Amino acid sequence: MFIPAIQKTKILVALAVFNYMLFFIASSDYGIITVHSRGYEEKKEAVSIMNDALEELKRYVRKDKPKDNKIDLDIDPDTTGLIFNVSSKIKTGTGDLKAKQTTLKPNFAALIVDLLFDAGVLSGDTIAVGMTGSMPGADIGLYSACKAMNLYPVVISSVGASQWGATDPKFTWIDLENHLFKTNIINQKSIAASLGGLGDCLRKKGTIGGDKARYFAERAIRRNDVPLIRYEVDTLKKNLRLSINKRMKLYTQKVDSSSYSAYVNIGGGAASIGVGGKKKIRKPGVLLKDEIDRYRIGYSVVREFSKMNVPIIHILHIPQLVKGIIPYGGPTRSPEGEGPLFSVERYNLFITLLCLLFSIGSVIFIGFHSHKQINERTATYEPESIL
Repeated sequence: MFIPAIQKTKILVALAVFNYMLFFIASSDYGIITVHSRGYEEKKEAVSIMNDALEELKRYVRKDKPKDNKIDLDIDPDTTGLIFNVSSKIKTGTGDLKAKQTTLKPNFAALIVDLLFDAGVLSGDTIAVGMTGSMPGADIGLYSACKAMNLYPVVISSVGASQWGATDPKFTWIDLENHLFKTNIINQKSIAASLGGLGDCLRKKGTIGGDKARYFAERAIRRNDVPLIRYEVDTLKKNLRLSINKRMKLYTQKVDSSSYSAYVNIGGGAASIGVGGKKKIRKPGVLLKDEIDRYRIGYSVVREFSKMNVPIIHILHIPQLVKGIIPYGGPTRSPEGEGPLFSVERYNLFITLLCLLFSIGSVIFIGFHSHKQINERTATYEPESIL
């Protein structure tokens, strides 16, 4: 009985095995290539710097703690020592614990490098920065990114911090920053500092703020040799405007405003993003003038820089900012220097096309051979006469 090649079981099995081998080759290390992301080297360097900073600060913060006073793993599962559960007057309000945990992951520094590239910032550029004590991890990440990218950040900080941030009066953000500067882990530190909190002068609200809070904040600023942004407590709105005016003056005195490549806001400081800015500016990341105009934020440093067409990098709303990039909260952390921020795996186009051609060719060859067999069989076949 005549059976063309294309219908023979052993031929079909061999064809299936051959194509499976081609698929295996295309999916193996030979067929998969790793493509590094933009700024790969800078990101790796930023992660390394942030790692060093976290280790140094952990020693610094823990050095005067009793040995049996262990880090609370429930709030600080990555054992950074920089999640502060301190009832303090300089606390400015409630905070998101998972957001604070997330910004303390070293890969967060690489995310900031990515944002700086998105904003068009290049090596050697100068950027303006406004940061608070609420997210020490994000502050450290910014300094790490700047050092890795060879940037010059002009930074103004505020001492006040929301819950889980740098709320310990002995270890305010200004203390942490100054220690990193003295140990040469970061290249710059704040050119000035405000008190932060309500009215940017820690105006009393319930059990937080007030004279005692201002005493602790000013003491921290003085002991770290940072100029204080003077304040007037009596009129809340007036002081906020005074603080914004002073900040803009400091930025422009340090560097001509047209020389700034970006303004980076970290946290929810009212002087930086305006009263209610946290709710009004709903999108984190890089924001251009048109977007800032649509949000209609009040008088603020962000609005003033935006009016000069300086790109804004808004580091807030952390769940949205890190989605699909860095694990949010908890002990889960991507391997440092790995993940979508650093590289992606793609099929090797040459190997894939070659395997595809061999696959199609094998099917065509068997089909052509079978067609030839059928034609030859038809030409030589003489059915017996039934007459």
